[in-house]
Order: sequence, then C-alpha cells, then structure tokens
Amino acid sequence: MLKRNNQGAATRATKRRKPAFDDARTPAADAPGRKANDDYTVGWICAIRTEYVAAQEFLDEEHEGPDFVSPNDTNDYTLGRLGKHNIVIAVLPDGEYGTSSAASVATNMQHSFPNVRIGLMVGIGGGAPSEKHDIRLGDIVVSAPRDGEGGVFQYDFGKTIQDQAFQHTQFLNQPPTTLRTALTGIQALYTRKGHQLEEAINDVLEKNPRLQRQGYERPQPGTDRLFKAEVPHDSRGCAAFCANEPSNLVPRHERTEHEDNPAIHYGLIASANQLMKDAFVRDRLVMEKDVLCFEMEAAGLMNHFPCLVIRGICDYSDSHKNKEWQGYAAMAAAAYAKDLLCRIAPNRVEAEKKISDILYAQSEVAEENRDLIKEQLQAQKDLAKERLSKDEQKEEQKCHQVFRLTTDGSDATYEWYKGRVEERVEGTCLWLLKHKHFQSWLKQESGPLLVTADPGCGKSVLAKYLIDHGLPQSTTICYFFFKDQDQNTIRQALCALLHQLFSQKPSLIEHALPQFRKDGQGLINSTESLWKILWNAIKDPQAGPVIMVLDALDECAESEFADLMRNVRSQSRGDQLGHGKLKYLLTCRPYEQIVSEFHGLLDAFPNIHIPGEEESKAISKEVNRVITHRINQLSEKKSLSCDIKSHLEKKLQETTHRTYLWVYLVFDYLDKGNFKRTQKGVESTIAILPRSVNEAYEQILNKSKDEKRPMVRKALSIILAAGRPLTLSEMNIAMNIDDTSQSFHDLDLEKEIDFKSSLRSWCGLFISIYHGKIYFLHQTAREFLLADLASPTTVPSELHWHHSITTRHAHAVLAELCVRYLNFFNSDVSLPTDANVEDGHSVDSHAFLDYSAKTWGAHFREAGIIDDAALVPSALRICDPDSKSYSAWFTIYWKTTGMKTTEYFTDLMVASYCGHEAVVKLLLEKGADVQAKDRYYGGTPLWWAAQNGHEAAVVKLLLENGADVEAKDRFGQTSLSWAAAKGRKAVVKLLLEKGADVQAKDKEGRTPLWRAAGKGHEAVVKLLLEKGADVEAKDKEGRTPLTRPWRGC
Repeated sequence: MLKRNNQGAATRATKRRKPAFDDARTPAADAPGRKANDDYTVGWICAIRTEYVAAQEFLDEEHEGPDFVSPNDTNDYTLGRLGKHNIVIAVLPDGEYGTSSAASVATNMQHSFPNVRIGLMVGIGGGAPSEKHDIRLGDIVVSAPRDGEGGVFQYDFGKTIQDQAFQHTQFLNQPPTTLRTALTGIQALYTRKGHQLEEAINDVLEKNPRLQRQGYERPQPGTDRLFKAEVPHDSRGCAAFCANEPSNLVPRHERTEHEDNPAIHYGLIASANQLMKDAFVRDRLVMEKDVLCFEMEAAGLMNHFPCLVIRGICDYSDSHKNKEWQGYAAMAAAAYAKDLLCRIAPNRVEAEKKISDILYAQSEVAEENRDLIKEQLQAQKDLAKERLSKDEQKEEQKCHQVFRLTTDGSDATYEWYKGRVEERVEGTCLWLLKHKHFQSWLKQESGPLLVTADPGCGKSVLAKYLIDHGLPQSTTICYFFFKDQDQNTIRQALCALLHQLFSQKPSLIEHALPQFRKDGQGLINSTESLWKILWNAIKDPQAGPVIMVLDALDECAESEFADLMRNVRSQSRGDQLGHGKLKYLLTCRPYEQIVSEFHGLLDAFPNIHIPGEEESKAISKEVNRVITHRINQLSEKKSLSCDIKSHLEKKLQETTHRTYLWVYLVFDYLDKGNFKRTQKGVESTIAILPRSVNEAYEQILNKSKDEKRPMVRKALSIILAAGRPLTLSEMNIAMNIDDTSQSFHDLDLEKEIDFKSSLRSWCGLFISIYHGKIYFLHQTAREFLLADLASPTTVPSELHWHHSITTRHAHAVLAELCVRYLNFFNSDVSLPTDANVEDGHSVDSHAFLDYSAKTWGAHFREAGIIDDAALVPSALRICDPDSKSYSAWFTIYWKTTGMKTTEYFTDLMVASYCGHEAVVKLLLEKGADVQAKDRYYGGTPLWWAAQNGHEAAVVKLLLENGADVEAKDRFGQTSLSWAAAKGRKAVVKLLLEKGADVQAKDKEGRTPLWRAAGKGHEAVVKLLLEKGADVEAKDKEGRTPLTRPWRGC
C-alpha cells in the first residue's frame, strides 16, 4: 500500500525532465469517427467490466478507438462524447483489483491522452450505513472534501484490524476545482428539484433490453437486507438462512415517494488494498471517521490522477456480500456522473491544468528517484503480494494449529476434557441461571463471575451446560477445564482459549502472527507472549463480546495461580475502562485463598461471587432430580416394581450429605449389585450403602482381595505421585518392577487389554481410564488417600484407606521404580532410538523410559531419601556419565532444561544439579573432585547446585568438603551470582554465611545484586542489601542495579 503525502510523494508518470508527449499526438483526425488523442479532456476509470459496461451505455456518442497509444500502455479504451465533453474511458485488467492496478491504469492514460484535465473514478462500492447516514443498496456515494482535506481517505487495512485506532496513511489529493464547483451545483439542483437518475437508467435499459437480463435493472426491494453486525453470513445462503430470523436484520423504514431513491450521499470514502467484509471493523471506522463507503481503487488514483470518486452501493461491507446489486449500482453511479459532467462548460475544463502538468509540478518537490519505471515495478510487487494470499492462509493455519495442544504424553486436547464431563440432567443447573448475580453478570459488558461450590456438587457439569446451552450463543465462548497433574498450567489454558478464539473469529489470528513468525512452535512456551496475544485480540473490536469459562480453578498448579489471577484482575479492570468486552466465568471450591483474590474487584463488580455452598437447599433439590433420573434408569434395567422404585428413591433422597458425586458412586454400586427386589431386600441394600463419598471410596477399595492389597497400595501411590497421568503401557512396566527385577527380561508384561482389566479389579471405580491414561475418579479421591492433608471432619475409625498414603511415601515408590528401571540399561541391551522415545511411540519394555528419564530426579528428591543402602548406590550408578543408563536418560532429561549440552559433566555435577543430598554425600565420601568444571559453562558442582537450587543441604555439603565459593564460570559469574539471578533465597543465604563476596563482578561488571534486581527477586535483593551489597555499583555500561532492571541472566 502506498503511504505518501499530498505534495508528490506519489509516484510520477514521468522522469525528472518535463515530458513532451509528442508520441501520443499522432494525427488521426482524418479517419472517420476518430479524433486525435489531444481532443479528449475528461478521463473516466472503471475497476471491473460491470462498471465499464455502464459507463459506455451513458455515452451520447461513441468514437472509434485510438489509432495510437504510448508504447508501454496496456489499457483498453472506449472513446466517446458525453454532453459537450470528449471522454476517454479505461478499465483495470480482468481479475486485478486494488490501488496498485488503478495507479498503473491512470499512469498509462496520462501517457496516451496527455490533454486530460479532469478525472472520474466511477463504479461500485460497499456502503457503511449508520444512524446518521441511511445508506441503502443502489444509493450513490460521492467523495466530498471535509475540513479542507480530500474526500478519499487511504488506510492500512492490516493495521486497522490489529490495532484499536483507525490506522490511516493519508488524506489524498482533492479533485480539480471545476469538479468540486459542479458538485456544489448539482447538490443544489437535486435539493430543489430532485433527480431523474432512475428514469435515466430505465431509458438505457429500454434501449438495450439485453442488459435487463444480465442484472443491470433494479433488484426487488426485499433483497436489500442490512444484517446486524454480530450476524455472520451462512454459506448456505442469506435469503434462506441468514434472513429467516427477523431479529437478525436492522429494522428500517420504507422510503416514501418524497424521498430520493436512490439517495445521494456526500462525504468520506475509505480506500485500501483489501476488501472490507467485516461489519465490526466497518462500524468502528464509521464511528471514528464518519466513513460512508469502502472501496479498493481510489487511493491508487488520487495522487496520480486527481479525480472525483462516485460509487453506487452494491453491498454493506460485511460478510453477506453478493453480486445481485452490482449491475444496478454501476448504472446509478454512471447516471450521476453524466448529470455532473453535463453541468460543466467545456471552456471550464479547458481552463483546468492538464493532470500530467499538475503531477509534474508536484514531482519537483518529491523524492528524486521516484519515476515511472520504479512505480510500475512496485505495482507489480504489490500485485504479487496480493497473490500470496494462499501462502498467508497456510501460515495462519499453521499458527492456529500451534495452539491446539495434542495428546503427546503431557498435553491433551481441551475438547476431550470437556467431553469427559457428564451431561446435566434436565431441570438441574437452574439454581445458577436464576441467581440474581448471574443475571446481572449476563447484562454486563465485562467482568468476572466466581461460582464456588463444595466438592462433588456438579461444578464441572454446570460449566459444561453453560458452555453448550446456558450462555448467549451470540457471544464467543471459550473454555478450559483444569485437571490436577495433567491439564493444570496457565500455558495449556491460554493455548486452548486462543485456539477456540481464533476458530470462532479467524481474523483475530493477526494478533498472533508476528510472534509466531519470530518464535514458531516456541510461541506456546511463553505465557507472557500468550497473555499479550490474548489481550490484544480481545481489545480488537472484531472480537465482540467474549466469555471465558475456566472450570476448577482449585486444580490449577499452585505455582501458576497467582499469575492467572493477576491477569484476570488486570483484564477485568482494563475492560471496565472500555478496552474490550471480555467476561470470565470461573468455578472452584470455596477456598478462602482463591475467593480472597477477587476482593479487590468488589467495588467495580459487586456481584462478582456466587457462593454455591450457601445454595445447599437448591442444589439438594437438583440432586434429587438426578436421583429420580437414575432411579428410572435402574428401574428399567432391573425391572423394579413401582413400590420398590418409589421406596428406594425416597430413601436415597433422605440422605443428608448427598452430592452429585455421591449419587454417581451409589448408583454404580446399585447397578452392579444383585440386591433382592423386595421391600426387605431394598432395606438391606440401603443399610449398607455408603452414607458419604468417603465411605463409598472405602467400600470400593475394600473390595480388593487381601493378597492384592499391596498391589492396590502400590498402584495408588504411583498415581498419587506421578508428575502426569501415566499411560497403561507405563503403568504396566511400573507395576511389574519389584525387588527381584534386575533387567528387562525379568518383566512379566501383560497385553494392554489384560493389564487394564487387572488394574480395574484392584482399584475399581476409584480410578478412571481415558484414552489409555490413568486418573483418579475425582479430585476428592486423591484427597481421600493423602495423609498429608488435614481432614475437615472427624475420620471414622472404620475408614482404613482414608489418609493412608503420605506424599513422601508415594514419591519414594516412584523413585525406586524409576531408578531400578533406568539401571536395567546397564545390562547388555540395545538402547532405544531417539525417534522411539521422542515421538511417544516407544513400546513394550522401553515404554517407561521417557517418564523415568524426565522425573526420576524429582521423585528421588521429593522422597527425601537420605540413607538407603540399596537405592542410593543405584542412583549413583545412573549419575555416572560412563554408564549406559546415563546415556539412556540424560539426553532426554537435558532437553527439558533448555540448557546447552556440555562435556566433562561429572556424576557429582549431576547429583548436585538434581539436589540429591544422599548421592552427593556418597560421592564425596568416595573422593569425587569438588573443584571439577564442565567444558561449556565452566561450572563446578557448587555452581550447578546453586543455580538449580533444589536443596541448600547439597550446597552446604559441598562447601564443607572444600568447594570454592568464589569459583567463576566462563562468564565470570560466581555461584552466588547464579543463585541470586535464579531467586534461590536459601542458597544465597547459605553462600553469604560461608563468606561469598557480595560485590563480586562478572565479565559484564554485574554484581549478584544487579542480577537479582533485574529478575525482580525482592527477597534475594533484600538479603543482599542487608549484607552490604552496593546499590551504586555500575556495570561496564554504567548502569546500576536499580537504574536499569534487566531481564536476562
């Protein structure tokens, strides 16, 4: 798109010398019906064939074509007389649109017809109706100067989509004075007497009936439909589908006989290189600049071919575009152009300067190197760019798919998690829909709504119902269901939300493309970038109203919850200031630490919280509906009599602490049980039914046989501690490893289908298996088992599984399994290839490698293993860089750190980096070199321990065994500098106590304080200042820790 000023920054039709257009003046007057090129003083340009036909039809006399044109002129010309003026009409090449093509046509016309003095751009355009301007199909919009500026406004379509404000490049040259004077005259005439444009069009059609059959007559009034901005086009057809609902249309009165029809509108025409098809963007530009019409060619003409632009309105610049009105709109514009020209005396045209002379005069103050050849080359480049649209679409598709995290081990698609949630029973979820706070929130343009409820009360069912049915379908709805351990990060949530947003509003992908071009697939690893993209997309008027549904906030990773809430608060405050129409609906348990995060928004959003825990009566009634529904299903399956059915239903509905989850567990028991279908049989069954969810869990686990209890406990411990849900293949191997296992050959692996059956027989309904992954049935199942969590109520003595497994024990189980498994590789077996592991297709005995490699260190550390005669030496063996097991796991793990691969990495460095105190202690006892350095970073074991900072105890051990606290790496950084940069407060404190130099500078002259301040680690900064760190210490660029915060390390 051209971005030039009105003083000649537009490309000129000539070189620096003033051209003598003698080549175009070849005499041709001796030929019949042919005039010399110099006889033509009015230039008329059309964009498409329909406009070209209309222009020709309004000529009073048609002349023979030119005998000679400029050698490089590729235009097609129609010559003729209109009133007393000789007119030259040109059209853009077939299939070419936009400012570049129009500029090329105008430039050629000036070369071949150098005496042209006034110009017209006549054709069709997209209307921009508003309350101020009742623009309808068939109406005419004429470019009219406003406030001393031209009537054509060039804007950058791409920037207008991306940014809040209307991004213009320039107001373009005004048309010649003669045209502007005639414009005033015809406005006065039409005001007094009205116009005869409809009659003029009908006269043309009567003379040439052929045009009536080709779509040039006025269409039926019913085809003029203005849809509301939020109504998208249905590809099946506007008449049959878009317009079948009256509420989709903007109501407008029928024009009376006293109103002009077509009406003429004078004002601003917006021109860009891309078609306007978005009603939201259209309306925003109308509001900001009072635009009346959108088109694609005028901006390419005004600084090459100062002209008046006349547009017949054929659509409303929205997604409902069609060609039905194009013929008539072109005729209307041509009829108006003829009326206008007929008001101008020929001598007034002759008095105007030649357009070529005007442009030459402007060129004197323009850039020296702008000439015709360069402009034509640029025009060709612009056209080539327009043809790249297919490549751009491919890029947009690739960018879009990046946000769809696939089931590749740790990530699963957001649709799948929503699909796991049960559908609501009819008549439930109404307690929320009727709540006054919910109704108030629906009417708000922005703001969050927090819905809390006790465990098992159907929050996820409620969220799913709202997404599918309960929220306004005219709103863009995006969702994410948090799931502990598997789908619990902000990164996953943002990717899911953005993928849905771009699916429903494709144009918004523009906000992600710049970062995608920069980072590619890596884009999804930066939550900062993802938040920025989301925020910019939401602020775009094209986004319209958006609702984000986030279910189970309490299952969001604890380390990331603060970031989530900070951004929700920030966006809510921003929307309140008019920066978007984003609403959040969030569900969670009634945890005070979550609810308190919303207190700061109470002033702005007083109805922000709906405490479901206070709606127990309403929820209990809805639970009763679920019981009735399930009883009906059970009755049909087991052929219960009406009396038995009613009695069972009544008894279940009388249970005090009934919840959705309890109903699910109880009916699973009833469904699978063989109770006696009599009054006494039902009473006996009810007597042994669990009275609470915890009792139900206990009954499920107690079904396992005594000899299988150790296997059940092992399986539950693994699921508890696992960093992500294990697959059946991984679990199969883990369950087969025991004290006797020495190699892969000792594994007695079942077929996956058989192992799945075994796991079900051990754990029953306590676990669920989806897409080959193993989960607890519900978050409450995890809490039921964990001994680390304080129970909110007194635990009955008969609950033997309740709070029976500690977190440390669970990690110890997985740590031992992973270490034993990795030691298998020290036996004489071939190692799996990278492809087998990384593509997630490893099978059989190698299936547990990826998980073990990435997590064994964390499990070993979390287990707090200090002195284990068997496990510690085994862990030491897999830390040995010379061992096969090290080769098997280390490369896989190291890729997750993002650090460079380095050589001379010793076992002591590995153990120190992982924070394994027991292994470090054993290595030191064996005489490991505490001062050794790796090749790439030049880090000692102390350096590696300090920068990862898992265990201060490891740092202490190394220092006590002679580690040099001032040893520097290749960058000149000490262990203290790295610990400060990483925010490791405990390690920083220990190093300072051992005499680390608080003023030590690296090769860039930066101190530990400089590094900590640059990363925003306030606690570490405070600690360093207490130890005398110099706040005025300058680096090599003269910057102090407090004057130039930095974001690198």
